[in-house]
Formats: sequence, structure tokens, C-alpha cells
Amino acid sequence: MQLLLECTPFLAAHFLTFKQTFKNSTLVWLTGFILYPLSVYALSMISSLYAQWHYLGVECWLLCTLASLIWLISQQGMVKNNDFLTKWFNSFISLDNVTLTILICWAFLLAGILNSHEEPLLNQPFELIFDFSKLLSEFDQFLFYFLQLIVYVVIIYSLYLINRYVLIRHLLANYGVFTFVVASVIFMVTLTPLLIAILLALPINDLPNNIANLTPSGNQNIFSKYNYQFMFFFLLISTPVILAFERQQQQSKFNEIAKQQTTMELKLLQQQVNPHFLFNTLNNLYALTLTKSEQAPQLVMDLADLLRYTVYEGQKPYVLLEKELNYIRNFIELQKIRSSNKCSFNLTWPNKLETLHIAPLLLIIIVENAIKHGVEPALDKTKITLSITVDDNVLTLFCENAINVKEKINQQGLGLNNLKKRLQLLYPNKHSLTTIKQSNLWQTTLILELSNDKSYHH
Repeated sequence: MQLLLECTPFLAAHFLTFKQTFKNSTLVWLTGFILYPLSVYALSMISSLYAQWHYLGVECWLLCTLASLIWLISQQGMVKNNDFLTKWFNSFISLDNVTLTILICWAFLLAGILNSHEEPLLNQPFELIFDFSKLLSEFDQFLFYFLQLIVYVVIIYSLYLINRYVLIRHLLANYGVFTFVVASVIFMVTLTPLLIAILLALPINDLPNNIANLTPSGNQNIFSKYNYQFMFFFLLISTPVILAFERQQQQSKFNEIAKQQTTMELKLLQQQVNPHFLFNTLNNLYALTLTKSEQAPQLVMDLADLLRYTVYEGQKPYVLLEKELNYIRNFIELQKIRSSNKCSFNLTWPNKLETLHIAPLLLIIIVENAIKHGVEPALDKTKITLSITVDDNVLTLFCENAINVKEKINQQGLGLNNLKKRLQLLYPNKHSLTTIKQSNLWQTTLILELSNDKSYHH
């Protein structure tokens, strides 16, 4: 309870770090992990009341700070720009490596504590004090303790690996809970006395008159119930921890697969846009060349500009909204040449775009759809209304075109289906697409929430 109370500012600083911007959170972290420990140290020097707060010593502060820094690095993405560091760091913080690191640190600390006392096992209980001066002056004795405690580490780590990769991954995953429980009981009953016998053979436990040793039971009985209790609680505690990490690892793999599938689907959908546009425009150019129109050269230049945008900008995840609207303007100018006096356009464009970004070749699908179904089949003059407005980073596109009586009412062709899929993938819960037929008019309304940051949707 004392340690929990003393570490509350650490926990508060760590919590607030993820609730603020990185600049502010750095100040909060420094306050909790630097200024607070210094204040406690100053109080312990001044007042005898705080002098008893020995748990918040240098070791505790170093442990808290190191753990916090490792976690902050992983969350703030400080190593994400370096592939080598990313792979090394992800490997380092894996459950296996973290478990092994903790066990080795435990062996180091316990060896240092044992080394800080004279005949510690013969004079129990002993205080948990780590004397760094003795670590240097009596290094041989420290090494004597540490190497034997490494045997403990090997045994405990082996138990962890067997539990994770044999009992959980193989038996529990493939044969169910009953087989897992039975195998765990057999594992506990058969291995416990064997492992205790190995520990009792270590020089550190070779004490006269069967004095208490470093085993769960503290005596020479390898079949003591306390040894089995230790193994039982080890399995009881490690199993849910391993299952939680296994689930997280599995979920990460599923998320990565889903992300790859989404990326592939977006590429396929985007590739469907380009041929559709190209074929329509080439048909326009073909019609003009048949009539030997003087507008054909201009159409070729416009087509080249549009294709250039499609090839270079259209392959990017996001582009400036201003570029996308210029692309639509050029496309409409090209259609005016194609339709001559057959179609008139009632256009409304936004005035202030700032630095808004949008996925390329989304809006053009609606315009193409209106021309395909409203202009090309029309025998008489027709009109297309296109209004694009932006208010508080929300884009609203309204498009209205006449429906030819010979055309089917349903305009849900390849273009709009493509648009719906891309919107679902790129702007989940940030868009609204509605189509309405009123009399002989077809109306399409798209509402889209945009961002000033081009990486917002990644």
C-alpha cells in the first residue's frame, strides 16, 4: 500500500501522457518522473517522517522510469521510421523476451541482495538491501549466487515455454479445455519433484542440519505440498497472461491481414476508375474526328492533361481538394466540346478550400455517371446541375441530371457501386451518399467529412 501510494504520481503522469498532445505530455511526464522523485528525496532529507519511505528508492525510480520510457517509445512511434530499430524493438518487447528479461533481472537483484549479507540463508529473515559497494568488492561471491540463480531462471523460463507452446498452443488450442487441464495436472505432479531435486543439488542449498533453503517449501522434502502449490499458482497466474498476449498477437495478425486486403481492394477499385474514364473520353475524341472538328486538337490536349492527372495524382492516397476540383473542371470543359450545344452545365464551386485533402477520382464518378445517363442518351437539349460547397471541412456535392425515358430508372451501375465501396473503405462513418429519382430527374448527393491533414485517413 505504501509503494502504491508513493507511485501514484507516476501512474497519474503516465495516464495523462496519453490524454494530451505530445508537447504537454512531455512536461507532465517530466513532472511525475523527475520533479516528484526529487521532491520526495528532498523531503526525506528534511523530515524524519518521509525518511521511512524507503520503498521509493533509486531502484524503484529507475525501474518505473525505464518501464515508462520503453512503453512511451513503443506508443509514440519513435522507432517506426527505422526498419531495423522497429524489428529489434518489436522483438525485444515480445512476451518471451520480456519474461526472460524479468527473470534475469530478478536473479541479478536477488544475487545482489544475498551478496549484501553475511551468510544470508543462515540468518533469515534478511533485509532486502542491495549494497552496490559489495557488488564490486565481493564480486566473486556475487557471481557465485548469480550463476546458481540463473539455474532457477532456466527452470522457470522452461516451465513458461512448456505452458505456452505445449499446453496452451498445442493441447488447449487443438484438443480443448479438458485435455489441457488433465495435461497440466500430470505436468505438475511429475515435474515438480524432479525440478526441486535439481535445485536442492545446487551449492547454495547445501546447508547443514537441513536449514531452510531457496525452494518453495524451504526444506529438503521434494514432495512437499508447498512445492506443488508453487507450481499450481505458477500455472494459474501465467496461463491467463499468456492467453491475453496470444489473443492480442492473433488480433494484430488479423488486423494486418485486413489492412492488406483493404489496400488491395482499394487498388483494384481505383484501377476500375481509370479505364472507365479513358473509354468514355476516347469515344468523345472518336466522334469529333469523324466530323473533322477543329476542336479535336484541343480535345487531345485536354485528354492528355486529364490522363496525366489520372496517372500521377490518381495513384496517390490523397490529394489536395483544389487539384481534384480543377480536374473536374477540365473534364467538364472537355464534355462541353463533345456535346456542343446539346448540354448546358449549371455549376457552383466552393470559394475557399484552404488545405483540405480528398481521395482522388471520387467526385468524378458522380459527374461521369450524370453525363453517361443524362447527356449521351438524350435526343434534345438537356442540363446538368453540379453544386459543390465546403463548410467546416464538410464537402457537399449535389448533382442533378435528366433521365431519358428510354433509359432504365436505376443508375446504380459500375461507377456508383465503385464509389460506394471506396467510400466505405476510405471514409467509414464520415460520408453520406444518397440517390433520388424525382419525376424525370436523377439527383445524387454526397456529403463527405474532409481533413486538413493528408495522412488523417491512413
